[in-house]
Amino acid sequence: MSERLRVGVIGAGVGKAHLAGYRACPEAELVALCDMDAERLKAVADQYQVPQRFTDYHEMLASAGIDAVSVALPNNLHAPVSIAAMKAGKHVLCEKPLAATLSDAEAMVAASQATGRKLMITFNYRYRGDAQYIKRMMEGGELGRVYHVRAGWMRRRGIPKPGGWFTRKAMSGGGPLIDLGVHILDLTMWFLGYPEVATVTGVTHNALASLGKGAAMPFRVQDYDVEDLAAAFLRLKNGASISLEISWASNSSASDDYFVHLRGDQRGAELTVHNYAREDTLRLYGDLDGQPVEFRPALPPTISGHEGAVREFLAAIREGREPSSPATQGLVISRLLDAIYRSAATGREIVLS
Repeated sequence: MSERLRVGVIGAGVGKAHLAGYRACPEAELVALCDMDAERLKAVADQYQVPQRFTDYHEMLASAGIDAVSVALPNNLHAPVSIAAMKAGKHVLCEKPLAATLSDAEAMVAASQATGRKLMITFNYRYRGDAQYIKRMMEGGELGRVYHVRAGWMRRRGIPKPGGWFTRKAMSGGGPLIDLGVHILDLTMWFLGYPEVATVTGVTHNALASLGKGAAMPFRVQDYDVEDLAAAFLRLKNGASISLEISWASNSSASDDYFVHLRGDQRGAELTVHNYAREDTLRLYGDLDGQPVEFRPALPPTISGHEGAVREFLAAIREGREPSSPATQGLVISRLLDAIYRSAATGREIVLS
């Protein structure tokens, strides 16, 4: 395939990161943008010089002459819009999570298989230099057998847009677990090679938000019906384990920090990112001449995660192959999120088949 792929973006909020990614790729021609807010649509389309503009995604899919789309909408819209796009013959790069519910996630994967269209999930944190370094170490066996992972994303006061779709379960599917935890679960599972999970135990809390705390601005507690903190413990079928803690709001030392700490029997690796830092984020621990030592590796440069995702999406289409973050992996994460929420609701361990 020599000609440029004609692409469109549905959603001009988070979709701006996709627009920037496509603009950075000479193999893509950015031709269409859709958003229900006509004023925002015009402003963003002007900024990124997008010629065709739509307020109805059905019209965009029918008339824009595009090969592929990014879907960057509230979680509950991922399934209907992505499925419509695939049925219209378009490949889809969908924002995380795959969907707001497990049944919708399953329907999206089924649609991809039925139509033969590619469906990729925007797990953008994989494309950071530190994450790429860890993945190469894991593939090379440098950590040995990784038997436990401690991972999380913690905010002290970081509830996003109270009263908006993030804090309404019907639109989001949940709180910080489905918003931030989806990234952490994917990074952890990706590092480990997406192993099978045997059991899941989870808890959720609405502690600070129930008091009207946890955001940069005051908000009405009746506009908030999701958790503000979630924790989980996963047992893998290979004997390893994962502990997880995710919050939008907590009385803690956190600002806006995520971490994935891998315990291997040859080495340990600790990825710790404070406030989206791009440097000095990785530590390695092991032995040298019988003595415990700490390594601080030189990391490759970090590009925009969305640009990395867009480049991989375009390459998968052009090369006729499965993308590296396929919908099937997004479905695994959706099943884990569903199990954590079910465990929290029932107070019981969930056994996965």
